[in-house]
Amino acid sequence: MNKKWGFITLAGLLFLGACSDGEASTDEDGVRTLTVAVPPTSKPLSWEENGKLTGYEPDILRLVDEKLEDYEFDLVGVADSAAEIGLDTGKYDMIAQGLFKSEERAEKYLLPDENNGASLMRIYKRSDSDDIENMKDLVGKKIVPTTPTGGVFNFIMDWNENNPDHEIEFQTSDAGLSYADRMREVESGKYDALILPSNLGQNEIIESQDMQIVTTEPVEVFPTYFMIYKNEENEALRDDISEALAELKEEGKLSELSLKYYGEDVFQFTE
Repeated sequence: MNKKWGFITLAGLLFLGACSDGEASTDEDGVRTLTVAVPPTSKPLSWEENGKLTGYEPDILRLVDEKLEDYEFDLVGVADSAAEIGLDTGKYDMIAQGLFKSEERAEKYLLPDENNGASLMRIYKRSDSDDIENMKDLVGKKIVPTTPTGGVFNFIMDWNENNPDHEIEFQTSDAGLSYADRMREVESGKYDALILPSNLGQNEIIESQDMQIVTTEPVEVFPTYFMIYKNEENEALRDDISEALAELKEEGKLSELSLKYYGEDVFQFTE
């Protein structure tokens, strides 16, 4: 069927607000229109360009939608924290934000059986730092401060809990430095290393600014999932999305998108 893409109008948002608590609209043909929140400024994961949301996850959503005749996805650009809040209240039917599975999220939301990609946690270091290849090598090193919440903070805390003989000292900061600024602090020698997922556009920054920064192999692999508003009706949606993702993996289309946006096939790390 024909698909309509782009931003929802103000009138549409008002209508969707009236249809909160996960009550997606259904047309006379029985097609449910679902509001899906994606990041508007997280290139290459998802970003807005020329009035259109594009990137890895929007392209996956479009491929999934093509396979699901009973649904139509409307994509809206929403910041990460606001997206999860909106999903909690039913303002959004689904969010695609490159999110990891956790016990809390598995309890609050419906997650497809199939992941839609992977966030590869890597260490960013100076090109002459031959002594840093894995997490154990960061003991005694100066780490770029991480935000006091989120995936990197939780990853380091889990590492320290599980590796008491190789505990990593680190600081937190709400300074809001860009990824480019954080890598410059490593390049300048202020810090020895930066820990980040590699799907946030760092390679493009390194190449465009000719930074003397290199990355390690993944030190942890976090499969990423769509999060769906939890109600009985959406259990069928979850199963349908799982089936569509499995087909897209088998067809090689998700690997193609990974190569297009990340320069590598992240699915080689999730098998």
